[in-house]
Amino acid sequence: MTAWESFRSSFYDIGRDLLSLEVNTIEKPNLTARKMPVLPHALLDIAEQYRDFLAKSLYLESYWALSGTQREAWRPAWRTSGREIGQQPGLLLTTGVDTFDKLRWAAARALACDPAEERINGPQRVILMRIRRNCDQLKKMVEELREDAAWSDLLNERTRRDLLEAPMRRKLRGKLPVDYAVMLRKIWDMGVENVFMQTVIQLDGDVLTRIQEGISEDKRAFVLKAHEQSLEVSLKYWETLFTIVQQIAGSITDLFLSKTRPGR
Repeated sequence: MTAWESFRSSFYDIGRDLLSLEVNTIEKPNLTARKMPVLPHALLDIAEQYRDFLAKSLYLESYWALSGTQREAWRPAWRTSGREIGQQPGLLLTTGVDTFDKLRWAAARALACDPAEERINGPQRVILMRIRRNCDQLKKMVEELREDAAWSDLLNERTRRDLLEAPMRRKLRGKLPVDYAVMLRKIWDMGVENVFMQTVIQLDGDVLTRIQEGISEDKRAFVLKAHEQSLEVSLKYWETLFTIVQQIAGSITDLFLSKTRPGR
């Protein structure tokens, strides 16, 4: 692939995501407003949030030692509703595929439990579905990036402590493909938070707005106003970015809507 083809292919990834605009208004406790860290640390941040969310409802200690095949048949053991938990030192997290496979199957088995034994409410079910879907995407991403020498060692089942050691810190310089960077950022931002409102605008003009059922009256007006302001800013940014990409990369039809990806 020539340098121009590689450049144009990168803009294809950006353009594909510009075909629709999605604006989410979420509730996030203990907001830190920090930037997303580099890939391996971002993966561990996501894994920690998913593990802690699952551990509030499920006993994961014995599950964590199961093999991949055993996870698919695991029968969830439920914690007492509302019981708080502390740190989970025995539930080791790494940057590799294995951690996200564990989290994926824990969420999937909780979703598949017998209705008579079900201990999860509607919002929890939505987040469990998010964990299952996102872990599948993250597993695929890690598997593909492990083939890149820049990431192979960093994604080889590394713990947080491993990443903080001097030899490993010097390796945190790899570059993510655009589509993976966008996906990772969204997963990291969303975490396990509740989405109050979501608006999706398609390039053809279709607009879909969803609002979470059961928002209390004292929050509803604030959420609507915040979502409206976010949508206004996002629309202006979307239009500007679309114009820039079109000017650099050429025809929208050729670049974004073609059946074959440029350079492939």
